[in-house]
Amino acid sequence: MIQEIASNGYLGVRCSRCREPIDVTKRVAVLFDQIKPRQSDEREDLKARAFTLRCKVCDGESVYDVSEVQEVEGQPRKRKLATKSAKA
Repeated sequence: MIQEIASNGYLGVRCSRCREPIDVTKRVAVLFDQIKPRQSDEREDLKARAFTLRCKVCDGESVYDVSEVQEVEGQPRKRKLATKSAKA
Protein backbone atom coordinates (compact mmCIF):
# COMPACT_ATOMS: atom_id res chain seq x y z
CA MET A 1 0.00 0.00 0.00
CA ILE A 2 2.71 2.51 0.95
CA GLN A 3 4.70 1.72 -2.22
CA GLU A 4 1.53 2.14 -4.26
CA ILE A 5 0.99 5.66 -2.89
CA ALA A 6 4.66 6.53 -3.37
CA SER A 7 4.38 6.17 -7.15
CA ASN A 8 1.36 8.50 -7.41
CA GLY A 9 1.97 10.75 -4.42
CA TYR A 10 2.69 10.50 -0.72
CA LEU A 11 1.07 10.49 2.70
CA GLY A 12 1.00 13.81 4.48
CA VAL A 13 -0.87 16.28 6.64
CA ARG A 14 -1.84 19.90 6.01
CA CYS A 15 0.20 22.49 7.92
CA SER A 16 -1.91 24.02 10.66
CA ARG A 17 -0.52 27.48 9.81
CA CYS A 18 -0.09 27.77 6.01
CA ARG A 19 -2.17 24.70 4.93
CA GLU A 20 0.64 23.39 2.67
CA PRO A 21 1.13 19.59 2.66
CA ILE A 22 3.88 18.09 4.83
CA ASP A 23 5.06 14.55 4.19
CA VAL A 24 4.95 12.18 7.18
CA THR A 25 7.67 9.78 8.28
CA LYS A 26 7.63 6.13 7.27
CA ARG A 27 6.74 5.18 10.85
CA VAL A 28 3.59 7.32 10.77
CA ALA A 29 2.73 6.01 7.28
CA VAL A 30 2.92 2.41 8.52
CA LEU A 31 0.71 3.26 11.51
CA PHE A 32 -1.80 4.99 9.22
CA ASP A 33 -1.79 1.98 6.89
CA GLN A 34 -2.58 -0.34 9.80
CA ILE A 35 -5.57 1.68 11.03
CA LYS A 36 -6.98 2.86 7.68
CA PRO A 37 -9.35 -0.07 7.02
CA ARG A 38 -11.00 0.21 10.45
CA GLN A 39 -14.43 1.65 11.01
CA SER A 40 -14.84 5.23 12.24
CA ASP A 41 -15.98 3.96 15.68
CA GLU A 42 -12.67 2.18 16.16
CA ARG A 43 -10.67 5.26 15.14
CA GLU A 44 -11.43 7.05 18.42
CA ASP A 45 -8.17 5.76 19.93
CA LEU A 46 -6.19 7.60 17.23
CA LYS A 47 -6.39 10.90 19.07
CA ALA A 48 -3.83 9.54 21.53
CA ARG A 49 -1.43 8.80 18.65
CA ALA A 50 0.04 12.19 17.90
CA PHE A 51 3.29 13.26 16.28
CA THR A 52 5.13 16.51 15.66
CA LEU A 53 6.16 17.82 12.24
CA ARG A 54 7.85 20.99 11.01
CA CYS A 55 6.50 22.61 7.84
CA LYS A 56 9.01 22.98 5.03
CA VAL A 57 7.31 26.14 3.75
CA CYS A 58 6.59 28.31 6.80
CA ASP A 59 8.97 26.47 9.18
CA GLY A 60 6.17 26.24 11.77
CA GLU A 61 6.03 23.18 14.02
CA SER A 62 2.81 21.60 15.25
CA VAL A 63 1.32 18.41 16.67
CA TYR A 64 -0.88 16.28 14.40
CA ASP A 65 -3.11 13.25 14.93
CA VAL A 66 -2.73 10.09 12.85
CA SER A 67 -6.34 10.63 11.82
CA GLU A 68 -5.24 13.82 9.97
CA VAL A 69 -3.00 11.87 7.57
CA GLN A 70 -4.20 11.91 3.98
CA GLU A 71 -2.97 10.98 0.50
CA VAL A 72 -1.35 13.91 -1.32
CA GLU A 73 -0.62 13.99 -5.05
CA GLY A 74 2.80 14.95 -6.38
CA GLN A 75 6.21 14.90 -4.74
CA PRO A 76 7.04 16.04 -1.19
CA ARG A 77 8.75 19.41 -0.84
CA LYS A 78 12.43 19.66 -0.01
CA ARG A 79 13.43 21.83 2.92
CA LYS A 80 15.21 25.03 1.93
CA LEU A 81 18.55 25.09 3.66
CA ALA A 82 19.83 28.44 4.86
CA THR A 83 23.24 29.33 3.50
CA LYS A 84 26.01 30.68 5.69
CA SER A 85 25.76 34.10 4.02
CA ALA A 86 22.03 34.28 4.76
CA LYS A 87 22.63 33.69 8.47
CA ALA A 88 25.24 36.45 8.75
